[in-house]
Amino acid sequence: MPNSDLWKKETHPTWYRDVTPMKYLILGSFPPHESKRHYPFYYPNSMNRFWKILSDISGKPLQYTKKSVLNTKEAQNDAVEERFQIMSQLNAGVQNVGKIIKRKGSSSLDTDIKIEEFQDILSIIKSHNELKRILLSGYSALSSTARIFLNYLDSEKISYKIGKISPEEKFFIDVCDRKVECIILNSTSTASRIEYGELLKQFKKYLQD
Repeated sequence: MPNSDLWKKETHPTWYRDVTPMKYLILGSFPPHESKRHYPFYYPNSMNRFWKILSDISGKPLQYTKKSVLNTKEAQNDAVEERFQIMSQLNAGVQNVGKIIKRKGSSSLDTDIKIEEFQDILSIIKSHNELKRILLSGYSALSSTARIFLNYLDSEKISYKIGKISPEEKFFIDVCDRKVECIILNSTSTASRIEYGELLKQFKKYLQD
């Protein structure tokens, strides 16, 4: 059993920015430890492949990608804005499922976080009638996006039927008398063994139709 002193509570930063129209909602679990964030936005570690994937799909190159460039507050804010522009171009919202967690040390692994409170994902779904698909990035660990999203659905008493929790598994949820498709994808973390080309193929398939 881990020493309880190693687990510290964290509250998610107020990063959410609405995209209109929002055809897709991409969910993650929780940001890495503050010491590993290079800018104040989702997927804030420049080593993570998430924004490179969205950049390649949108055709809009990222300028702020290296730690050496992200060394001022102005550059960090510019990094946030260019990422938000990519979201807007793809009609894709981004949010994390966890709102309050306990983290073991400064680990970025899903295995070392415990979700204590969820974000209000349902309010995003309800406010966007045009939303047709939710992408869940990561599935293997107990605190991975797919698994904690299922826990969230259970907490909200939203029914679903799912087979194996694995990449490209599809299921539907009923919200406000409409069906929203949910797709499980591989994690974009560099800790994942999945190759970049396969990740890009997965995301492109479900962000364009």
